[in-house]
Amino acid sequence: MRSLIYMLFCLLSISPLMAEERPLLILSHDRPPFHFKNNTGAVVGICVDIADTIFREMGIKYKIIDMNWARVWKKIETGKGEAAFSASRKKPREPYLFYPSTDMWRSEFVFFVHEANKHVAPNGTYKEVSDSGGKIGLWKGASYNQTLWKHFPFKDGSTSYSPNKINKEIYNEQFFIVSSPLQAFRMVEKQRITFTLEDKSVGLYLIKQNDITEKVIPYNQPVFSKGYPMPFIKNSNYPNLEELAIEFETRLIAMKKDGRYQAIFERWLKP
Repeated sequence: MRSLIYMLFCLLSISPLMAEERPLLILSHDRPPFHFKNNTGAVVGICVDIADTIFREMGIKYKIIDMNWARVWKKIETGKGEAAFSASRKKPREPYLFYPSTDMWRSEFVFFVHEANKHVAPNGTYKEVSDSGGKIGLWKGASYNQTLWKHFPFKDGSTSYSPNKINKEIYNEQFFIVSSPLQAFRMVEKQRITFTLEDKSVGLYLIKQNDITEKVIPYNQPVFSKGYPMPFIKNSNYPNLEELAIEFETRLIAMKKDGRYQAIFERWLKP
């Protein structure tokens, strides 16, 4: 009788692992063509296709939610998700994120400008843009790179990025804080701001999709380059997340070697 009760208990009980079974939540913010919400409300893009390929191989259910970067960071801090697209490596972020060594993609950032205003900063360097006094559209909370903050210090004089510096009142007076890259490009198009700083692939995709290629143009000279991994979130209570992150990276490396990674890029970035 006692053994029968024990067997029934085992059948009716849910193991700790089963109790945690749920879709792995990926936090996303608009970076077309890498990850963005399309007109049906679905999150699509290069990184989405890469993640989908890998998680299908691993048998992992997942869900992607789209929001602005400031909200993504708040969820990272509080463990309200398992991974985040395009969260670049920064020392202040390390307490919150498992960073892989392998990037999902690598960017080259350039300034974009209205064609009529290109002469304001002939080569699009930090110094020229700073000396011009023109307004620059930047994302709230985005880290960019250390050299940007040295050329455009915060109002308190500091020249280093912190994830907590998301109050638009403390940014350099040349900055106009936007909620998305498209908002910045639309403002450049209407000449409400002079510049925006963006990854060149992202910018060219956006201005092509929104038919403003003859008005908004990139400078040729990149001001910085950096890689974007898909880190996993330390404060998440998803089971075995660090081990899962290691397997994800192993499979990403394999994709880069066997041609599937490049094929996804070519599908999205073909002329």
